[in-house]
Amino acid sequence: MKPTSSIAHIVHEFDLESFLTQNKHVNASTFLLRNKGNTNELNWLLAEQLNIYSKAWHKLPQFVENHCWFTAKSYEQASGQASAIFKSSLFSGNRLLDLSGGLGVDDWAFSQRFDQVVSLDPDIELNNLVRINFKKLQKNNIQRLDLTAEEYLVQPSTQHFDLIYLDADRRINETRNFFLDQGAPNFLAIQERCFQLSDAILLKLSPMVDLSYLVQTLPKLSKIIVVGDKTEVKELLCLLHKEHVGEPIVEAVVLLEDQPAFRFEGMTSSEIKGVKENTYLFEPHPVIIKAGLSATYAKHCFLEQLSAQSFLYVGAQVPPNFMGRSFQLLQAFEFSKSALQKYIQTNSLNQVNITRRNFKQSVEDIRKTFKLKEGGKDYLFFSTLSNGTRMVYHGIKLS
Repeated sequence: MKPTSSIAHIVHEFDLESFLTQNKHVNASTFLLRNKGNTNELNWLLAEQLNIYSKAWHKLPQFVENHCWFTAKSYEQASGQASAIFKSSLFSGNRLLDLSGGLGVDDWAFSQRFDQVVSLDPDIELNNLVRINFKKLQKNNIQRLDLTAEEYLVQPSTQHFDLIYLDADRRINETRNFFLDQGAPNFLAIQERCFQLSDAILLKLSPMVDLSYLVQTLPKLSKIIVVGDKTEVKELLCLLHKEHVGEPIVEAVVLLEDQPAFRFEGMTSSEIKGVKENTYLFEPHPVIIKAGLSATYAKHCFLEQLSAQSFLYVGAQVPPNFMGRSFQLLQAFEFSKSALQKYIQTNSLNQVNITRRNFKQSVEDIRKTFKLKEGGKDYLFFSTLSNGTRMVYHGIKLS
């Protein structure tokens, strides 16, 4: 439930820090049950805080530390703090326009790099909370307006922004959408007007969006950044420039806690030369694969890619700061049921980690057929080479 404007003044004066301290061992359901006969309009919002604060520290530590207000939808859709800070680090300037303010995490990050941030959101109740949060965070250079992107852009204006940012609502009528014209707002419908107000536009998109679709749909697309955490792809960032012509650069970035981001940039194709002595096996991070930089990254690291569809590398040395997982390669052999069964028995492999890349059998089928438990220190990789040969690679993960 969202707070109505009639209780906005109560929220502003409410001591959320004391409430959270006093109820730190109380869950939302218990709190509502205890206050079942209480008609205080604030109770539903307070219950939401209890539910969200139990999990928000890792995602938004600065907001939690300053006892900011959340709503369930805005929290779910918000950027994580690390991601927001990374985005903001790419830009600086005088004025930024955020067409999709939401909880304001990106506004908060961008406000540290721009003199003024103008942020839009049609949700008046959410905006009341966000303005309170900005005061708690001591951010006085963010202006939150109760408008949709379309309502703002239709107004005659000669104001110029150094950057326009959009993280469109992709869940319309409880359905997730991955096309640029199916979000709210419809970016393709407002793109021309956006370029009248700024020479640069940054889009945050779902990691499920196909990169080839973006290249075909956005002729002004100058750069795609695939952003991930330690294990998975989290989001796509698309930078559009008004005067850009040609193919976009693609960059893969892995954000790690308390460490500099790992970054690799290149084009989406490359020719790979073979490596004769292969003693290590490598699995690139999902951001490299999503960015279409697998072959380019292999060449950059002086590694051999097993096949275009396998996304596995082999090499004689371990590259420094490799973006992905590295393994000591113990054995590689052509797959057959009898060969694998013999290898398992000879090496007493009853518990292994299994990964398949471009391989017909599922992990579940392999485990069932060969009676292999999950876990342990050994890793088996199943893949198919370009000539159709099915292969098995046995490795031990490097620390």
